[in-house]
Amino acid sequence: MTARAVFVDTGAWVALRYRRDAHHTSARALLERLRADRLGMVTTEWVLAEAVTLLKARGAVEQAIALGEAIQSGQLGLFVESTSDRRQKAWELFRRYRALDVGYVDCTSFAVMEELGLRTFFGFDDDFAAAGYIPFR
Repeated sequence: MTARAVFVDTGAWVALRYRRDAHHTSARALLERLRADRLGMVTTEWVLAEAVTLLKARGAVEQAIALGEAIQSGQLGLFVESTSDRRQKAWELFRRYRALDVGYVDCTSFAVMEELGLRTFFGFDDDFAAAGYIPFR
């Protein structure tokens, strides 16, 4: 799945599940393009944690639960779980990117992307692009 896949960040998952999100319409269109292009989706347990927490905070509890179950079951693509090696790599990246406006969870995503050879992400903030990754548009 790695060569033909896109990493899905928190903002994309939230936009797909929360109709009032500013990026909802564009997220749905991008999802259709992903499917048409037969690209796989990859995400992590850290991103899952952020997405379901944000959805719940917005009052979208049922959407959070449905998203969490779909991601964890593999229905939406490859679900990558944390390991000590991945956390160590993420910490190295966090230190490397200290001058960039990227958080630790972003660095856990970058570590997985490096591991899987992914360069493209589906998301709406500038953190991934700041680290040199390419937005799926």
